[in-house]
Amino acid sequence: MEDFTALTGALVAVACVLFLAWWCSRLLGRSWGRAASGGNMRVLERLQVGADRQLLLVKVQEHCFLLGVSSAGIELLTEIEGELKENTQPAGILAEHAFGDVLKKYAFSHKQKKEEEDE
Repeated sequence: MEDFTALTGALVAVACVLFLAWWCSRLLGRSWGRAASGGNMRVLERLQVGADRQLLLVKVQEHCFLLGVSSAGIELLTEIEGELKENTQPAGILAEHAFGDVLKKYAFSHKQKKEEEDE
């Protein structure tokens, strides 16, 4: 009988720990979600270019930036000048083409700036 009571107590303790872990993860997920969605910064588009590499089009207040993100870190590729249209299309092929057009437009200017800095 003592073995059954000890086993039941251990199972209840494990169940309580699992429940508390689940509850805390939901609580933290909600608070981090609110923090990520507010403020003055918004990711307009994201393009996966490799296993651990992506390009982000980020809007901070009225400025837009093209960022390169990899496991090595985050690098500012260029600041995009001019007005960008907000993407109202669902994510998919059309959205990638719009991002690709922006990338082609500013990749050349970024390359020129890098060459000028190296000289």
